[in-house]
Amino acid sequence: MIQRLAIALLVFASAPLAAGAMTPDQIASAPRVYNGQHVDVTGRVTHVHPLHLRNGTTYVRFSVCATRCIHAVVSGAAALTEGETITVHGTYYGWKNLGTYTVRNGVEIDPGSL
Repeated sequence: MIQRLAIALLVFASAPLAAGAMTPDQIASAPRVYNGQHVDVTGRVTHVHPLHLRNGTTYVRFSVCATRCIHAVVSGAAALTEGETITVHGTYYGWKNLGTYTVRNGVEIDPGSL
């Protein structure tokens, strides 16, 4: 009984208390693992492009980079600066249609999280 308790305590103590944000490199290395999963990704902002769809919807598309990059899309306007380091919170998709725009290898950012 004491041995089992000691093993359980050892396993509990070695488990991380909270997972931190990932890098784009981690997601790009295993995209199928993260597909459809909620993720927090920290990286450098590059390639900021506002998108205005025919249906009137506005998105901002950009990349979050470390050594490798993943795309990110946020609905509405977003104040982003090229080169700044941010953490985005959202759902990673290998492929998802957002109206007439398709997200590939990207994070659909949670509303209000930027």
